Amino acid sequence: MAFDPGVRPSVARHVLLAGVVLAAGCRPAVVPAPPGEEPTPPRVVKRAAPPAARQGLLGEMCPQAAAGRPGLSPLVVRRVSWSSDRAEVLTPLSRGEAAQFAVLAVDGRRAGVFAPVGTADTDGVEVAVGSYVGAPPCSTLKGKEVVADPTCLKVQRGCGLAVAPLSEPGSAFDSEGAAAPEVAVGGVCASGDRLVIDLEHDGAPEVFPLAAFVDAVRAPAEEVTAAAVAVTCTPTFALAGLTPALQGVGLDARHKLELDVLGVLDVDGDGRNEVVIAFRYPDKRTVAVYSAIESPARLELVGEMVPWP
Repeated sequence: MAFDPGVRPSVARHVLLAGVVLAAGCRPAVVPAPPGEEPTPPRVVKRAAPPAARQGLLGEMCPQAAAGRPGLSPLVVRRVSWSSDRAEVLTPLSRGEAAQFAVLAVDGRRAGVFAPVGTADTDGVEVAVGSYVGAPPCSTLKGKEVVADPTCLKVQRGCGLAVAPLSEPGSAFDSEGAAAPEVAVGGVCASGDRLVIDLEHDGAPEVFPLAAFVDAVRAPAEEVTAAAVAVTCTPTFALAGLTPALQGVGLDARHKLELDVLGVLDVDGDGRNEVVIAFRYPDKRTVAVYSAIESPARLELVGEMVPWP
């Protein structure tokens, strides 16, 4: 009723506080799930990027992977932003936006040119098929002689990185389609547990902790920050068989992980190199692409893809 005495404010406040404390004390504890034994499937990565000289598509070209024919599995596309969504990386190939790919050898030189003519299903994965003219990607130049690189043949199965600029839809099918680009490349070397990478073609490389490229569940880390140390070593375009020190991981064969830097190259012509790293697990291989979008002191994951079955 309107004339009933109300509860005094002090009493109501004490009752309310007691209820809050009681409710807080009764909440169940949250126990996070431990990391799984196997790495998670590749994530779709989309990163904004500043305007650059060109749009481009990066892939892995294998001379005999598409049922014995040359094939290219796309890794990441650079338009206004970066993306590794499979539908988006396949679109330039199905629409004829990528005319010719410059295929790079393991030593960074142009090995040859891949010209796609369409896409096809290869063991459940859609890839580009076409013609390839040039030397094997897993080769080096000694003097004037092209020789096979056994390490590349073992870890890359004869495949190499390939880059194409993007143009108008259908231009790839024209006789005057865009030519394969000249690709600026950089270098990488290892010094102890650090990777030394030339990102800006300036002779002053950045230094990144090798283990920082691997996150808590042994997947590619979202970003890697450069260390403020000076390290010198002799760079090469690619570097294979790197073993990061993983925290909390024993000698169980299921936890084995090796990293292969497939190349350091400027995909979009913005003056900074991208870094392409293959993560080799006991049962699979995934390729991560890193770019220094805002600063050479920080690499950001802009793409991740399992290129071949």
